[in-house]
This record gives sequence, structure tokens and C-alpha cells, in this order.
Amino acid sequence: MPDPSGPDVPTQPADQPTPQPMPSSAENPAAPAAAPTAPERPPGPAAGAASAAPEPEVAPAPEPKPESLVDAIADLLQMAVNYLRQETAGVMRDKVVLPGQQLGRLIAFALAAAFTLSLGIGFVAVALLLVLAHYLTWPGALALIGALLLIGAALFTYLKVRSLQS
Repeated sequence: MPDPSGPDVPTQPADQPTPQPMPSSAENPAAPAAAPTAPERPPGPAAGAASAAPEPEVAPAPEPKPESLVDAIADLLQMAVNYLRQETAGVMRDKVVLPGQQLGRLIAFALAAAFTLSLGIGFVAVALLLVLAHYLTWPGALALIGALLLIGAALFTYLKVRSLQS
């Protein structure tokens, strides 16, 4: 039988009372590093806790400590801050968010209506151009529409300048 303290011998079973030296991690890479053993603790509610002092079996309920003036002022300030945040959130929702949503819907519907109106005007203009082209030929229809647009622009400019001067 080989020497039990040699490095090639595995550790002895756990039922023996004397601990045997464990091989180092360099000799056996699968073996975990040896941890120092802690003294036996009696089983209890904090059996696995890593505290240095043993805890009593039944701990008495701690008595409430009177609050200091600084703690009371800090609690009051925190309560005031929480109240202001809550009120600000309510005011922002009522005065900014909801009207902003309504304005957004109004603008979206106005843009949709304007797009539909311009598309309708475009189709009517093409139909009018086709009718004029049938009676006046294409060059005559384009010349008539161009002349009407020029007259309309000149009239609009005249009225705008006149309103700025008065």
C-alpha cells in the first residue's frame, strides 16, 4: 500500500475524522482549490450566513427609534417633491398632451382633405383641358389656360400691392 500522504493518493473518504492534505490545483486541475474550514456552527436560522457573531435564537423586535428633526425635514421634502411630480404629470397630460393630440388629429385630417382637394382639382383641370382641346385644338387650349393663369396672377399681385399701400 502506498504512502497515504503522497501526492498521487486520492483523498480519504469523508467518514474518517482526520482530514488528509488535498493535492494542489497544479497537480490535479479538476480538483477545486482547498478552502479553509470554518468551525462548526449549531444549526439555526442563520446556519449558512457569513456573519462573525452568532445570532440569538429569537431576536426581540427592535423598538422604533424617534425620528430626528433632519430625518423629518428630509421626509417632508421628499413628500413635497413626489407631490409636485404627480401634479406636474397631471397638468402636463391635461394642458399639453391631450390638446397636442387633438391638434395633431386636426392637422392630419386637414392635410388629407387638402390632398384630396388638390387631386380633384387636378382631374377637373385635365378634363377641362381635354374639352378645350376638342374645340380649340391642343395649342389653343394650352394658350387659353396659360393666358387665364397670367391674368389671375397679375390681378392677385395688383390687389396685394394695393392692400399693403393702404
